[in-house]
Amino acid sequence: MKLLINVKISDRQIDELKKLSPQLEIVRETDKEKARQEMRDADILYTFVPPGPLQEAPSLKWIQLISSGANHLMDRGVDKTDIVVTTASGIHKTAMAEYVVCMMISLSRRIPMILRESEQHQWKPGRLRLYYGEEISGKTLGILGLGAIGREVARVARALGMRTIGLRRSGHTGAPEGVVDEVYGPDEMLEMLPKCDFVLVVVPFTPETRGMFGEKELRAMKPTAHLINVARGEIVDEAALAKALREEWIAGGAFDVFAKEPLPADSELWDLPNLVITPHMSGNTIPYMDRAYQLFHDNLRRYLAGEPLVNVLDKKLGY
Repeated sequence: MKLLINVKISDRQIDELKKLSPQLEIVRETDKEKARQEMRDADILYTFVPPGPLQEAPSLKWIQLISSGANHLMDRGVDKTDIVVTTASGIHKTAMAEYVVCMMISLSRRIPMILRESEQHQWKPGRLRLYYGEEISGKTLGILGLGAIGREVARVARALGMRTIGLRRSGHTGAPEGVVDEVYGPDEMLEMLPKCDFVLVVVPFTPETRGMFGEKELRAMKPTAHLINVARGEIVDEAALAKALREEWIAGGAFDVFAKEPLPADSELWDLPNLVITPHMSGNTIPYMDRAYQLFHDNLRRYLAGEPLVNVLDKKLGY
């Protein structure tokens, strides 16, 4: 049974995997062309992006991703195959919850403006009035997507005194009691948005969610509200976002993801003073790869023992 690994992994971790079964032939190869050759007779692939077309790997039975999103595999036609796919859903939740809280506090306390003034070596006149910020305690956070990350954000936000409401595909059915105060379905988004001081986009990226947040949704938000996107850039209409920020339909936002990445240097989003831009790093912290490995180690043990795997991709839903 051949296992191909084309992501970062230590010698110690390789040795741990070898101990799971003498049947395993483990190949670690990060060179794309060499890995593509190795994939052709691999049974298992531990990866972020497969090094070649899936059609070239007739023996491939299982792919373990180090990412929570699988849209890049869906684009490669994995839904047309019998390959089982498992994702790294859940390993980002601590890092991303901390990022979201960091952005909410920064936006509330006007930290982006203060940093710009620090670069200019000045404090503006009337600073006591200008720097009066808000507190996030008592504010309402609306979470679009109540998966592992959305639920963890809600837990942390509630601990900071925020009210949390959420939207999910299944709506009110089996509402996560104790996680959010209210649950809405997709057709109730425009009812939910005016209640929010912050709106977090954390839904999976699927054909259903592509472009789901546009001008209509932005106009439904409070003029004092902020929009945060840590999901995928294609979910939010960037032209409508730029217009909303320029014309102050909303107070501002923080975006970690964009339709085209890296964000082009000529994008108008760079010049909007009420938008914080980060380079798709909200889930990236030092423990990330170790958490991904631990998940894979457990899933490989399960796979070899014929037990159910964790985080199996639903190819119809796309997550």
